[in-house]
Amino acid sequence: MPKNRAIRTGTLHRKSGATGRRAGYARSRDTRAKILAAALAEASESGFYKASVARIAARAGVAVGVLNYHFGSREELLRELTGSLVADLLSRLHVAEPDESADYFERERAGLLVYLEYLRANPAYVRLADEVKLHEPEVYDAAVAGWLEVFVARLRADVERGTLRPMDEREMAVQAHFLLGTRHFLVALMKSVDGRPYPGDEAVVDAYLALVRDGLRRRPDPGMSVPDTRRGETEEERSRP
Repeated sequence: MPKNRAIRTGTLHRKSGATGRRAGYARSRDTRAKILAAALAEASESGFYKASVARIAARAGVAVGVLNYHFGSREELLRELTGSLVADLLSRLHVAEPDESADYFERERAGLLVYLEYLRANPAYVRLADEVKLHEPEVYDAAVAGWLEVFVARLRADVERGTLRPMDEREMAVQAHFLLGTRHFLVALMKSVDGRPYPGDEAVVDAYLALVRDGLRRRPDPGMSVPDTRRGETEEERSRP
């Protein structure tokens, strides 16, 4: 065989092998995605710890051995499922963020409205989070740590921009816990307000932001007129009788 023919043939074999590997990777990703979707569906109906691996595999259309190959254990499947849900919510929050000119409270408002809408559309996610917290505290703590990093990063960015008052890293970490804890109680608020009708997401979010705004925003210098992001009024105008 001519030398150049051998080179061309070898190149063809390498290209064919690379194409096959890419196709294999794509099938592997698709299989993992189907298994995760099936696990979420089972968890939504009966709770994750009541759902058998066999039912999850059947729902995904794969053998139990395939499920075990991709995830190894129920715990690893739960860890992956939790991570995928967090990633999905974060992507939705990112899309919903106002432009860069928006201040911290405008972005917080937009994010909270998306969060409440997301949980209303996916009520089983709250139950899944409760199950994870009870049965797999390490997985739950890892997810919480990830959210806290997000909140600290947002606080840090707005402190640097001057839209929030100065805070050191320790206080930002504490504030991040408060902000994350609020999400839990807002979910509870969606269910009942002392037996009264739920006032609506916007009313709830605005009431919450009115509570935290003065605790976080940058204090104006004496005599400085600062707009109120709620109504467009200045400090001086709001102090008038």
